[in-house]
Amino acid sequence: MESSGRRGFLNALSASAGALAAGAASLPAFAQAYPSHPVRLYVPIAPGGLTDTLARAIGAGLAERIGQPVVVENRPGGGGVIGMQAAARAAPDGYGLAFVYQGVASVNPVLLKNPPYDTIRDFVAVALVAQFPLILLVSPETKARTVAELVELARTAPGGLNYGSAGNATTSHLAMELFKRQAKVDMVHVPYKGESPAMTGLVGGSITVLFATPTVALPMIKSGRVRALAISTAQRSALLPDLPTVAEGGLADFAVGGWYGILAPTGTPATIVDRLAAELAIVLKDSDLRARLAAQGVEPMWAGPADADAWLRADTRKWQQVIVESGISVD
Repeated sequence: MESSGRRGFLNALSASAGALAAGAASLPAFAQAYPSHPVRLYVPIAPGGLTDTLARAIGAGLAERIGQPVVVENRPGGGGVIGMQAAARAAPDGYGLAFVYQGVASVNPVLLKNPPYDTIRDFVAVALVAQFPLILLVSPETKARTVAELVELARTAPGGLNYGSAGNATTSHLAMELFKRQAKVDMVHVPYKGESPAMTGLVGGSITVLFATPTVALPMIKSGRVRALAISTAQRSALLPDLPTVAEGGLADFAVGGWYGILAPTGTPATIVDRLAAELAIVLKDSDLRARLAAQGVEPMWAGPADADAWLRADTRKWQQVIVESGISVD
């Protein structure tokens, strides 16, 4: 009887162990050690260019931290819509992330008539990782040498000044519409097909004012072909430390800048989001990476999941108001 009972106990124990093993094998991937295989980073833009360069640099740093490859997958098209849809449809397990910029994250959802994705609904914020200012420029022939003088010039000739942009609904367009509303001035928008043509228009005198990114603006400023009046962000930039902000120039609430962040599909476990955020915080402290960002006219920016979520929501509300009040639309 004792031998029979012992055999029964061992058989039951073996069956229990087998059941536990089978259960563990059926657990979703995020319940096992993360990460156990490569992470895919969706970039909603074509290879090459600033966004792709940053995604690859930051992805490489993240790969070193987590011990798994971070594979950049470019999904261009539809003004970023295709890539964002692909990322939103990825399994919420930490193996599919989106590298986003302002246009696809906080502008598209309020600009498009029937947006196929909603950033707030379809994603959770992991981190903000980089930002860049815009530089308020005027042609050298323009009398204005400060923001206050530009505002006064615009007020004395309503509709008499032309401002350029890299295209309809681009950051340079939205920034100037916000400037106009806060300064209570009227200027005529001249959209170009890209930032470089807009800069050519400014240098040639076809337009008077332009918000431009540092990579395009700095060479022209140094050569004296354009005049810089202010930096668009809330704080001065290390790129041009002596240049005042637009807010310092008189528009106290003005603060605009491009930014980059990493999002995960809604439903991704908080433990994974927090792990990724912690690793990215370390990645952004790397001096070589920071130097690479600076060479692109970009500054490191750090915000963890909660702060990044608050930033995204506030940025979306701001541009929604500008877009609605200015009547901006896309075909």
